[in-house]
Order: sequence, then structure tokens, then C-alpha cells
Amino acid sequence: MFTLDSNQILLLSCLVLLAGAGTYLTYFRQQKTLSTLDQNIEAKKAEKKKIRALQADLDDAESRFRTVRQRWRTQYKTVPETISSPDIVAYLTELTQTGFKRFDITSSGSDDRDGYSVHTFSADGEAFFTNLYRFVWTVENNRPFYRIRDLDLTYLEERTTDEETGRTTMDVLVSFQMDIEAIYGAAEEVGNERPPSDGREVERLPVAQTPSSPPLPSSVLPNPAPEINPFYPLVFENVPPNEYDRLDIESARLLSIIDRQAIFQTSEGLRRLGEGDRVYLGRIVEVDPVEGRVVARLNRGGVTDRVERTLRRESPLQQVEGQE
Repeated sequence: MFTLDSNQILLLSCLVLLAGAGTYLTYFRQQKTLSTLDQNIEAKKAEKKKIRALQADLDDAESRFRTVRQRWRTQYKTVPETISSPDIVAYLTELTQTGFKRFDITSSGSDDRDGYSVHTFSADGEAFFTNLYRFVWTVENNRPFYRIRDLDLTYLEERTTDEETGRTTMDVLVSFQMDIEAIYGAAEEVGNERPPSDGREVERLPVAQTPSSPPLPSSVLPNPAPEINPFYPLVFENVPPNEYDRLDIESARLLSIIDRQAIFQTSEGLRRLGEGDRVYLGRIVEVDPVEGRVVARLNRGGVTDRVERTLRRESPLQQVEGQE
């Protein structure tokens, strides 16, 4: 017969007490802690699932970005399937509204080439160099696919006399001749626009529209304004006209010097000028009442000259400062 001694009874009692205490702590005292841990586990599972979804979205976004970037690169120059002469004329006319004295264009017809077609126009006229430079820059760098060929420039000096005032103005221009090519009917990969895969419509740039700037960083484009005007002469063939009706110090008569102001007699009356004042072709640089002298520095169309006018001793209006 199996009997338990005192040691076995003691160990069995301890085991029962431990099991009871563990059960009590697990299902009664730590129930709240277990619930919190279960919630944390579920939250971590949800977060992991969200991270996987975000990773999938990132891969899809990168794929769409590569597609859009490739499409954008091919859309820099838009090449329509067809193009009409009125559209080309309207586009070019819009670009020549400012700074052009004359802009005449003549159609030379269309030409089919390898994979695309070209409509060529011959253009000639007169314009300020900076405005013509901007026109060529816009045609060459904006999205409509146009090209300038055989550009020929010639210096032009234009003087105009106003019939009412009699004043003569002078403009430094360039006369030009060039061929302008409009590209159309190219293969799809050359530049035709394609709709995005997400169904959104791409805004198509009309031929007769001038965007503010091409869709490229300015660092990869040439300067839109010329650094110098190579057609502006250092020395003019003829002296520039008196556009602003300033005093001609060489033809006017010096009558007097009062308070360091020189008084000149002209056909229109008396004119009073001091040091630093502008005259025709230059400025007055010195008014000397003691010597009765007025000195002006003139720029005769690129040639600097020093002109000195003195008082006539018999002038009744002569006044000399500092004379005792």
C-alpha cells in the first residue's frame, strides 16, 4: 500500500499552493496586464501591415515617377501632328510686338523629311538688337519646336525728324534676314504628348501661345538677355541729334556768370546752367567766375572733346565773384 511520508506531504502541499497562487495571479491579478499586452501585439501587427502597404505604395509611386519623368522629357518640345500657316504667323507676330520696327515673313512651303515635316518661313525686317536677341532666344528655347536658320544681321542707324517740333531722334537698329522652321508631324517618341496613365488630361500647348519661360532650369539655358550689344558703335559716323533740346554750348553766347551759374543767350532766350548740368553731347564740368570761363566735356558720337567758352570783356552783364 502506497503511503506518503511527511516530506512528500510537505512537497505536495507546496506544489498545490504554488499552482493556486500562479493561477490566481495569472487570471485575476494580471488580467489587465495581459489585455494590455494583447492590444500592443495587435497594434504592432497593424503597424507592420501598414508599413508593408506604404512600401508597396512607394514602389508604385517610384514607378509612376519614372514614367512621368520620361514623358516630361519627351514633352519639352511639343510637335503637333499638323500645323497651319495662320498659327505660325500668329505665334511669330506675338513675339515681335515690342522692339521691332518691321517684321515681314513669307512662306517658303513645307518639306517632308526623315520622320518629321518642316514648314519654312523667310523673315526680314528691322529691330533693336536686344529685342531681336530675345526673339531668337524664345524661338529656340520655348516648347513649340521652331528653329532659326541662316540669320544675317546688318548695322542700321535711323534718324527721324519730328515735323511739329523739329527735333531729330536717332535709333541704333539692326536689319535682319533669317529662315524660321516650324517642326510638325514627328514620330511619337520625338515629342508628341501622351496622356498620363492615371487618366488626367495633359494641357496641350497651342502653337500660338507664348509661355513665360521654358520648363527647364535657367542654369542649362543661355542668358535670355545679351551681355553686350555688338552693333552699338563706339564711334558714330555722324554726331547724335539733340533729342532733348539741350543747350548747344558751342552755338550759344555766354553772357555772364552769376553765383557760379553761367547765363547763355540762345535763339529761344536765356538759359542758366551750373557745374554738372547736362548740355547737348555732354556736361558742364567747370564754371570759373574769376577767369570768366565755362568748360564742358562733350562726347561727339564716341570722340571725347573739351570745349571752353569765355566771357567777352565788353559784355555789360559780366560779373566776377570775389572781385574786390
